[in-house]
Amino acid sequence: MKIQKITVREGKEGRKSRIYFFVKETILENLENRRCRPHTEYLKLVPDVLKSVPILRIPNDIKVKWSQKAGCHCGCSPGFILDNYFGKDIYVDIS
Repeated sequence: MKIQKITVREGKEGRKSRIYFFVKETILENLENRRCRPHTEYLKLVPDVLKSVPILRIPNDIKVKWSQKAGCHCGCSPGFILDNYFGKDIYVDIS
C-alpha cells in the first residue's frame, strides 16, 4: 500500500482526532469490504502519515486504536482514534 494524498480537516470539538484511510473502489466493493478493512496493514502506514503532517505536532509515541465506528455509530466509517490528541482529523488516500 502506498500513500497518495493526505488531507487534514477540523475535527469535532472535544472529540479525539481520527485517521481515516480511503482506497479507490466501486460502491459494490465498498459495501463488501466495509467491515473487513485490512487495518493491520493501515497501521503500518500510520507513522508515515504522522510524519507527513509535522504542523500538527503529533507526538511520535502517540497511541492509536482501530475502531469500526470511528466516524459513525453505524460502522460505515472505520478508522484509527488517536489517544490524547484533539481537534483535527486526517484523511489518507492510498493505493
